[in-house]
Amino acid sequence: MSRKIKLFSTLAFSALLLTMCRTYDQSQPVPSTSIEGLSCRAYTGGLECYYECPNGTVGPLDFEADPSLSASKGDLDRLYCGVTAPQFTPTDPSASMSPTPVESPTPAASATALASPTVEISPTPPPPVLSGRVTMCDTGINLISFRIVEPLPDLTGKTLTVEIADTETTCATNPTNPSLLTCTIPALVTFPASVVARLDGAVVNDFTFDGIGCDQLSTPMPTTTP
Repeated sequence: MSRKIKLFSTLAFSALLLTMCRTYDQSQPVPSTSIEGLSCRAYTGGLECYYECPNGTVGPLDFEADPSLSASKGDLDRLYCGVTAPQFTPTDPSASMSPTPVESPTPAASATALASPTVEISPTPPPPVLSGRVTMCDTGINLISFRIVEPLPDLTGKTLTVEIADTETTCATNPTNPSLLTCTIPALVTFPASVVARLDGAVVNDFTFDGIGCDQLSTPMPTTTP
C-alpha cells in the first residue's frame, strides 16, 4: 500500500470519529466559499468542509473560519490532492534577447550586381607652349608677340594655332628671337581678350590678356580698295 493511500485512509478514519461526536448548528447558514469544489457546513466550534480533488472528494476538513479567506485553490490542490506545482525551467535572458540571425541570401536570390562603368583615365594634358607674357602689342600694325616657355619646346612637324577673342589668327616664330611667337591681331578685337593656343588640336594655353601695354606704336598700314 502506497503512502498516499495510507494517508487517505487515516484521514477518512479520523473524519469518521469526528463526525460521530460532532454537533452541527442547524441555525447557522452554510458559508459560501469562493473556491470552486469546496463546500462547508457549520458545527459547534468550526467548519466542516469537503473538497473535490481530481481523483475524488476529500473530507471532512476542519477549519475555524472560511478557508477561502487564507488559501487558494492551488493551495488546497497541493495540500489535499497531492497535486505538484508545475516546475518551470528558467529561461536565459541573454538568449531570449539575442536577435534572430538573419540568413544571408542565396546566390540565386541575390540581385545581380550591375557592372560599374569603366572609368577612362584622361591622358596627361600636354605642357603649355606660351608663358602667358606679352612682350609687344602694336595696334597700329595689329601685331602681338607672346613669350614661349623655357626651355623652348620642339614644334617640328606639329601644328600650332592661336585664337584671339575666339578668332583664329596667323602666327609665326620670330626669326631673330625664336622665344617669341608673333601673331596678327584680328580686326575689331578689343582688350581684354581671351587667348587660346592649340597644339595638334589639343588646348595647351587658355588665358585672358588684359591689353596693358597695347598701344598704337606704328603707323597703321594703309588699306587699299580692291
